[in-house]
Amino acid sequence: MATEVHILLVEDTDSDAALITRQIHKLDKNYKVQVVDNLSDLEVAIKTFNPQLIISDYNLPTCTGMEVLELSRDKSPTAVFLFVTGTLQDEELAAETILNGADGFILKKHINVLASKLSPYIDKIKNRPIIVQNTRNRIKQSTDLVNDIKDYMDDINKENITHQERIAKIREHLEKIKKSL
Repeated sequence: MATEVHILLVEDTDSDAALITRQIHKLDKNYKVQVVDNLSDLEVAIKTFNPQLIISDYNLPTCTGMEVLELSRDKSPTAVFLFVTGTLQDEELAAETILNGADGFILKKHINVLASKLSPYIDKIKNRPIIVQNTRNRIKQSTDLVNDIKDYMDDINKENITHQERIAKIREHLEKIKKSL
């Protein structure tokens, strides 16, 4: 069973983003690709674009690949996550990315064959049984709801702290008034 494939690309270099997108479209021109280059845009894109595949560079000017991976796993735990990077030359670093939840990595020096390297990951996504797709969507909705509740609770907590600070100032002021009487 085929499904529409949404691919989120976290890349700060326009030329690399264009090359990667071109390789993705070699597999299927209808795949939807969105490009972001920072964590805040990534978070918004995960919520609004609902990617099944997240591809990230490892070194970005505003964050690390591990931060991208952590946010992606937190906000979209069922999405396939790959690094496409020129910096994972170190075997230990590559192993660390896998141990921290990445599904794989592809070196940018192999970008000319990226389509063939991405194909198994995309096939896995496209051929998920409908029950898995529905479950994935429910998990995504639940994750979004939990995150919205966390944000709401954080806002309430900040408001509560502000109220407590105001009450403390009022008490302090009242004590000064009592002492002056």
